[in-house]
Amino acid sequence: MNSSTVNIARYDNDAEEIHDTEIKCPQDEEIHQHFKVYKKRFWILGIYSFLAFFQCLQWNLWGPLSDSVDTAFEGFGSDTVAMLANWGTITFLISAYPSVWIVDKRGIRVGVLIIAGLVTASTAMRAISMLFHSDTVVKVMCHLGAIVNGAAGPIVMTAPPVIAAVWFPPDERTTATGCGQLITLLGSAGSYLQPLIVRSPKHADKEEIRSDIARLLYIYVGVSLFCLVTVALYFPEKPSTPPSVSSSKKRIDLKGSAGKLVRNPNFGLTTISMAFCIAVPAGWYTVLNYSLGEIGIMQDEAMGIGFLAVLCSTLFGLLVSRITDILYGHLRVSLMFLMIGNIVFFYWFFLLSWGCINVSQWQVYVTVICGMSLNGSTIPLFTELAVEFAYPCSELVVAGFFTFAMNGLGMIFLFLFLIPDIGYEWVTYVLLATMSTSLILLVFIKENYKRMKEDKQGTATAE
Repeated sequence: MNSSTVNIARYDNDAEEIHDTEIKCPQDEEIHQHFKVYKKRFWILGIYSFLAFFQCLQWNLWGPLSDSVDTAFEGFGSDTVAMLANWGTITFLISAYPSVWIVDKRGIRVGVLIIAGLVTASTAMRAISMLFHSDTVVKVMCHLGAIVNGAAGPIVMTAPPVIAAVWFPPDERTTATGCGQLITLLGSAGSYLQPLIVRSPKHADKEEIRSDIARLLYIYVGVSLFCLVTVALYFPEKPSTPPSVSSSKKRIDLKGSAGKLVRNPNFGLTTISMAFCIAVPAGWYTVLNYSLGEIGIMQDEAMGIGFLAVLCSTLFGLLVSRITDILYGHLRVSLMFLMIGNIVFFYWFFLLSWGCINVSQWQVYVTVICGMSLNGSTIPLFTELAVEFAYPCSELVVAGFFTFAMNGLGMIFLFLFLIPDIGYEWVTYVLLATMSTSLILLVFIKENYKRMKEDKQGTATAE
């Protein structure tokens, strides 16, 4: 048997590890390749994650300030706040395909620059509206800003698995995907700190609250400009040498990937299950203040609950992602256990909402924080399971499919708030129904780890 050596490694100063992997080719020829892992992968993931965090904060801008904006601006009720959040899902559905196409053709660097540009434009629109003493102008510009910010959503939500596949080795991929997705969600937690800057009606009058909101919006313009300049200065497209076997393989093109995924029953069930599991809790979080208000928890206290819920969700999700990388191969079972726990805590909140249990502060904290933590931790696991089913289809297309499904279901949920006098009690029914449906669908999924099997064809060593 003839043996040849292909050395594709370049020994750059920022290379942290070199993986030597022997790959068996169809012709029984051994090829010895070098795979490199670069320290700059943490910069790529870090700057993307911060930008995605900020975009998500803008999406959930008004919900945590519900009492303040109701006082400061005429006509800002729960229907307006829900619609401002819903623009993110509506715009996502419209811009999903163009966004995926652009990133597929032009690369992830161009995609991240587009995110930064759209977020900057949206923050500028809101800030400019505060220069006019007109509630109508503010309301119109806030809607326009929400639309523009929402247009960045498809790239924000599809980028993490792509960055993980391009820059990270197999034993870090789920963790990297989890970081990109869960730190994005942390933006919602950041939005619940806004009452530290914007006072509630208990502590300020209308003009003082308007001044606080204006100050907050001007700060956001500065942050968005910083992100735009930073990404423009340094955000490389991909490493010069791939970190693994699968990352070195060319993916099926956009059209071919879409065709194969539509015909893949396991991928379809995973996508629908993820949409039911994630969409409604994510939408509920944007209007959480109103559900908590029904049981006597007002804006100031809701701030603490909302912030801790997403903070714990992010930290627990990262822990679950890391454990998954270490003990890979049990994604479906892990998801089922997480979702059963999720249903238990949401059912507990359901009992509190309907007065079946006397409401106490600690119960509200436990049910919301634990329920959201378990729910958020399923996101990177669902993503990895979908990518494994789809390989060698593009991770970009995979993420595009399930985020499209999630936003479609989330849009329907938020539209329900526009029904006159609908109240908020029905939300807990929907939470339980969608979570239960997701769990049932998981029972029929058969695991298949195609990408991981290919990465383990050879023996990798680190120098």
